[in-house]
Amino acid sequence: MFSPQLLFRRRPNAASSDAPQIRLEREGRDEIRRITAAVEKVPWSVSLLQILWTAGPVTLIGAWGGYLLGYGKAPTVENYVFFISYTVITGVAGILANIAHNLTKGRKYERTEAKISRVIETLPELILATRNLIVESLEGDARRREAAAMLLRKQDLSPEGVELAALELLDDSDSARIIAQIDVYRRVGLSSRIGDIIALHRETLEPQLNELAGIAPDAISLLRERFMGNAPDLHNGVPRDDNFIERILAAIEQDNELLMTLQDVEEMLILAFELISGREIPMLTFEYRGRWHLARALDNLEDARSRYRIAQATGLSRLKALTVYLAEQSGTLVEDAAAGLRAEVLLARSRQALDALAEQIQHLAQALNAGHDEYRLQLRNKADILTNAIRLFKTVQDAYDQVGRSHAVLLRMSERWERVAEGLSDNATRLRIGPGRRGLRIKEATIALDDRAKAEVCKQLAPHMQAIRERRKANAQRADTGRDIALTVGVDTAKRLAIDIALALEPHVHLSRPEVQRAVNTSNAAYFGQLEPGLSAAAKAALGAVMVKEIDIDLSRTAESLALALVRHYRVELQPEAIEFLKTTYGAREATLTMLSNHDPSTHRSVSFLSHRPPMIGAPPRRWYRALVQARRALDNKK
Repeated sequence: MFSPQLLFRRRPNAASSDAPQIRLEREGRDEIRRITAAVEKVPWSVSLLQILWTAGPVTLIGAWGGYLLGYGKAPTVENYVFFISYTVITGVAGILANIAHNLTKGRKYERTEAKISRVIETLPELILATRNLIVESLEGDARRREAAAMLLRKQDLSPEGVELAALELLDDSDSARIIAQIDVYRRVGLSSRIGDIIALHRETLEPQLNELAGIAPDAISLLRERFMGNAPDLHNGVPRDDNFIERILAAIEQDNELLMTLQDVEEMLILAFELISGREIPMLTFEYRGRWHLARALDNLEDARSRYRIAQATGLSRLKALTVYLAEQSGTLVEDAAAGLRAEVLLARSRQALDALAEQIQHLAQALNAGHDEYRLQLRNKADILTNAIRLFKTVQDAYDQVGRSHAVLLRMSERWERVAEGLSDNATRLRIGPGRRGLRIKEATIALDDRAKAEVCKQLAPHMQAIRERRKANAQRADTGRDIALTVGVDTAKRLAIDIALALEPHVHLSRPEVQRAVNTSNAAYFGQLEPGLSAAAKAALGAVMVKEIDIDLSRTAESLALALVRHYRVELQPEAIEFLKTTYGAREATLTMLSNHDPSTHRSVSFLSHRPPMIGAPPRRWYRALVQARRALDNKK
C-alpha cells in the first residue's frame, strides 16, 4: 500500500532523506512533459529519422525503380549524380525547415508546459483556500463543527488532531481524550484494547453522539467511526457532496451564483485536479441495438428516468443553496447547513429564518421612520439578504414543481415502453450477456481526460490561476513579508473559478449529461490530504497521480441500481446468468439480485408514484414582501 507520509518524512542534515522528494518531483516533471508533448511537440529524434529516411534511401530507391520502369534500363552516372544531389538538397532543406519549426514552436512548448505546471501547482492550494472560506463564512458552534469535520476527514490525522476535533464537537475534554486513546491503539493494531475502551465508555459517549447527530450528522458520523476504531481509507476515497455539478450548471444557466455553495466550489476543484491527475470514473448505462422502435422507446425511458432523478435532486440542491446562503449571512437564525439533513429540516430552518428576518426588517424600518438614522445601513443590508433569499426560495418552489412534471413524463415513457415490449418476444427485451452487439446490454464507459484534453483544460484555466497567484504576490508585498503569504481568494472569485472549470471540462467530459452527473455523484473523490502549499508543481503532479490510482473501483451499487431499474422500470426478467454476470463482473450482492429476480412485474406498475415525496414548499408568504415594501419606503423617505 502506498504511504504518502514516507514522501515527506525528513531528517535534519541527512541527504538521503531528500531522495523520496527528489524522486517524486522527477516523476511529476515527467508527467507534465508527457502531457505537454502529446499536444505541442514530436520528439526531435523521430522527426530527424523520418526526414533522413525519406530524403535518402526511400527517394533513391524510388527514383531508380521509376527510371528502370520508364526507360527499361538502369540510370546513368549523370542520373545518379542528379538524384543524389536532389536528395541531399531536399534532405538539407527538410532538416532546416524542421529546425526552424522547432525553434518557433519551442517557446510555445515551454509556454504550454508552464501553463500545465501553473494549474497543477495552484489547484491544491485553491482547495485549501476554499475550505478556509467555508469555515470563515460560518459563526460560533457551526464554525467549530465544520472545522472538526474537515479534520476528521484526514486519513493521516494524528491522535492530537482527533482529540481536538472531538473536543470541538463534544465540548468534553474527557470524552475527547478517550477517542484519542482509541486512535492511538488503532495505529498499532491493538483492537482488543479498543474493544475494552469502547465497552467501558459506550454508555457515556453514545448519548453525546446521539444528541448531536441531528445537528451535524456528517461530522458526528465521522467522529463515531473514530470512536469505533476506524479511520478514513485511502482506497475508499472521500464521499462527494451530492449534486454539486447540477448546482454549478444551474448557476451558469440562470446567471445566479447564489445557486451554488462554497462546498460545490471545493468539489469542482477536487474533480478538476482528479481528472488532470489521471482519474478515470467508470459509468454504466443501458444500450439497445435491434428493432428501431424498441430502441427509441428504451432511449426515451432511460432519458426520462435520468431527468426525473436529476429533478428530484435539484429540489434538495436548491433548498441547500438557500440554507447555505442564510448560514453565510450574519444575523440569521441559521448557523449552518450541515450535510446530511433531510429536506423537511432544511425547509423548516429556512422558513423560520426568513420569518425572523422579515420581522427584523419591519422593526428597523419603524426605527428609521422614527428618526434613528444609524439603522439605515443595517436595514439596507437586511433587505438585500431577504431579497436574495426570496429569489432562492422561488427557485426551490420551481424545482419541486419540476419534479411533478418530470414524473408525469416518466409515466408516459414507461407506458410507451410497456406497449412496445408487450408485442415482442422475451428474448428481445432480455438482458444479453454473451458475445454479440444486438439486444439489451449494459454499456460501460469512462469519464476521463486524455493527454490532449488535459493540456487544453490547463491552457484554458492557466490565466485564471496566474491572476490569483499575482494577487497573492501583491498581498505579500503589501504585507512587507519576505515570502509569499498563503493563497487566499474571495467568495465571488472562488465561485467564478468553479464556473470556469465546469466550462473548461464540459467539452471533454460532458458534465451536463444526467448519466455523467450520476456517475460522478456515486463515485468517491480521491484523498488529497497530503498536498501542501509548499510543494512544487512536479511533486503535486506525481502525488496527485498516485492518489487517484489508490481509489478502488466499486461498481456494486451502480450494478444493483441498474438491476433494480431493469426489473421495476423496464419490466425485464432477471435471468440466473444475468445475476451471475452482475455478481462476478461488478460485485453486486447476490441476495439483492435474488430478491429482484423474484419480483413479479405483473402485480406492480413499473412507475406508479413519486419515489420520494417532495416537501410542501408553498408560495413565499406575503409578510416577506410587506417587509421589503416597508424597508423600501423607509429608505426612500430618508433620501
